[in-house]
Amino acid sequence: MRGKKAYWIGGTLTALLGVGLVRLLAPALAGVASSLVVVAGYLLVIVGITIVALATRRKDSEAFLTIEKEAKD
Repeated sequence: MRGKKAYWIGGTLTALLGVGLVRLLAPALAGVASSLVVVAGYLLVIVGITIVALATRRKDSEAFLTIEKEAKD
């Protein structure tokens, strides 16, 4: 997780920004502006979740390796 901390933090903040736009800002607006903010908010949530999903991916070189802690060479 140490190497992918930026993905976790960036994805979480992006998703939370999207939720904030939809839940806090959009109701205060009217008409087309409200619709645009809702669409932008939902897109940010999807992008944020995608970024977090990228943090959970393994490296291609480790895709099919199983590492045992006390394995002997």
